[in-house]
Amino acid sequence: MMWKVRKIGAIVLGFLALLFLYEVMGEGAWADSSKCLTCHRDENLSKKDKQGNKISLFVSEAELKKSVHGGIACTDCHTRILDDSHAKKGVKEADRKVDCGTCHERSEKLFKTSVHSIKVHIACKECHGSHSIKPLSDPKSTTFRTNLIQTCGACHPEESKQFADSVHGVGLSRGRPNHPTCTTCHGTHGIKPRSDPESAVHERKIAITTCPQCHAAEQITREYRFTTQPVKSYYDSFHGLSYRGGDTFSANCASCHGVHDIRPSSDPKSMVHKDNLQKTCGTCHPKASVNFARGKIHTLADIKGVDIGEKVVGWIRIIYIILIVTVIGGMTFFNFTDWLRKTIDRRP
Repeated sequence: MMWKVRKIGAIVLGFLALLFLYEVMGEGAWADSSKCLTCHRDENLSKKDKQGNKISLFVSEAELKKSVHGGIACTDCHTRILDDSHAKKGVKEADRKVDCGTCHERSEKLFKTSVHSIKVHIACKECHGSHSIKPLSDPKSTTFRTNLIQTCGACHPEESKQFADSVHGVGLSRGRPNHPTCTTCHGTHGIKPRSDPESAVHERKIAITTCPQCHAAEQITREYRFTTQPVKSYYDSFHGLSYRGGDTFSANCASCHGVHDIRPSSDPKSMVHKDNLQKTCGTCHPKASVNFARGKIHTLADIKGVDIGEKVVGWIRIIYIILIVTVIGGMTFFNFTDWLRKTIDRRP
């Protein structure tokens, strides 16, 4: 019995020791940060860049403590700053480069292959912020799904405005959890240019994986009460068959519905509104008349369809299949029996 008491006591002591070390390390980290904040908590602290623009060097201690990095010291990120010698004579000579990849290796590896890294050379802080970074699940985070329109819009204002007015953007602003945002279609750290075959918005992927990830998903279509019929009917259409065959000039989802400014068909500004269909179809079919776009579009040949036209086409398809099997099968059977008779007749 005594050994059990000793064992429990040892566990408790070990836990308290770990707790003490955690507190000491935490205080040590903030002791280091407090030295930095001696200067950087000054809201007027600033410097000028090479172009003469004023840059604030103020860091809010309260925001820093509440951030996802609140438990680490300033020097854990600003590793090249070892002491206060970077503030000589009031001239700030600190190396501003922070290597986020030290901790976020996988994200940095993906980011280095992205269009943001290769073409425009933006830093992590442009999207995530710097000293007040919130976790992805925090509604105040710059990368929270409903805030991405503003975050991405800082560099892509026109696309952001279009998306905000679209059927996807409106749903997102109303707090609907499954409505797509910028990263749903473009990806996150490894965003590729549209011309790259690996890009999620490359012409070969839009109608195969990007749009169907929502519009062919049973759970999402059931939740929002729309059908997977548009995707299925597209694949059965001339456009879809040609597209799946490798023809990149065939119309895909974005060709008809748009890209960022996708609107419901009832919206007069929608590319697929009845008054705009002639113009939309005319993009690929210049001589398209008003009657060209009058036919029902996403239809399936199904005898159980809700529309009479679908049922008629469904029955015609069945009749054609029966006729094809009967005719070709009959011809095959006739030729086989004819060959068999001639073979028998040749025997001596």
